[in-house]
Amino acid sequence: MVWNRSTDDKRRLTTFVGSLRKRCPQRPASVPSDIYISSKSNSTIVVKRVRRLMVNDKYRSVTLHGMGASLGRTITIAQSVQRALHDQVDLRPMTNSVTLVDDVIPDDMDKDIETLTRINSAIHVEIVAKPGLVALQQNVAPIASKPSRNRKVLK
Repeated sequence: MVWNRSTDDKRRLTTFVGSLRKRCPQRPASVPSDIYISSKSNSTIVVKRVRRLMVNDKYRSVTLHGMGASLGRTITIAQSVQRALHDQVDLRPMTNSVTLVDDVIPDDMDKDIETLTRINSAIHVEIVAKPGLVALQQNVAPIASKPSRNRKVLK
């Protein structure tokens, strides 16, 4: 059973008989410097990925995106990146609200599928290199990356 609030002043609850299917949020075309954080993201791996992008691949900025319950996790990872890069980056957070769409699939097959919309909070933290990191990017050799044990090394 799915509950939906009506938009009138009384805020009555109406019921739908069926199941709720949450659609994935729409994302713009991503570039390598966009990293999406979820509750399952490993924070140490994300920090290493940002370090690799900013030092090896010489990106001037990397953006972390988080939504809903992962807002705090996104902020924590951004601060960890700042500590890992020895405060050579600036953090520029931006918050907004995102409209998400859910499908109500009725138990009765004769009825049409209905859609519900809901609002969710989102954060975008842009990590921008300071002039000191830019000089470091130009002078330092790339950080050596080790292949995973599961991957075969091609010769």
